Amino acid sequence: MINQKLISLYRDYFGDKFSDIISCGVIDEETYVSIYPKIIFILKEPHSTAKGWSIPNGLKRNVEKGLKREPLEKGYMHTWRQAGVWAYAIIYGFDKYKELRKDKYVTKGLRAIGMTNLKKTGGKASSNRKEISYHANQDKELWQNELEIMNPDIILCGSTYDDVFKNLGLERLLLYKNEQKSYFYSIYNISGRKSVIIDFLHPNNRKNREVNLSILRNMTNKLKEEGLLHS
Repeated sequence: MINQKLISLYRDYFGDKFSDIISCGVIDEETYVSIYPKIIFILKEPHSTAKGWSIPNGLKRNVEKGLKREPLEKGYMHTWRQAGVWAYAIIYGFDKYKELRKDKYVTKGLRAIGMTNLKKTGGKASSNRKEISYHANQDKELWQNELEIMNPDIILCGSTYDDVFKNLGLERLLLYKNEQKSYFYSIYNISGRKSVIIDFLHPNNRKNREVNLSILRNMTNKLKEEGLLHS
């Protein structure tokens, strides 16, 4: 089991400090292992002062609500609604954000993903970049092992790409460019196969959501053209 392997990894790595961390992993393992592409998000740190809890468990609770057509929790959805939209769009097909933001699509998207944070303890609403970079380097072996265990096809970096590709020693390749920004990708070999690491926005970004989804569509199409993502 993926999450059980991750918990064992965290216990071994953090030892007595295990109770201080906020665990990561996949949301619905049965769905995750059967889906293509398997997507994980690499984010910076949890926005929480609490210790010893699991982000996947909270997201699974919301997935269960969504499957029962109950409202999703607003606190979780500040970050994860857009993540669910992005995952749904990549896996099942793109539409307007105002359509895909509905609970039924967000639920289906979140059900299929995994996630991790470079820093496993809580932080503030605005992350300290130097602190995140420190943990990206200090805990490189840890999150590399997380990637091996979750074995994704796509690694979507939410404002973490620079720390990820530099620490892994990968080549940075241009994926998409518009007037405002260039977006990059890298190829990372996991268990003898290629995984694509994508430079993108943090899902808590609340500006220009339709535009962001359009950018993601363009990047997804480019990966298909390059043979790095199958239809």
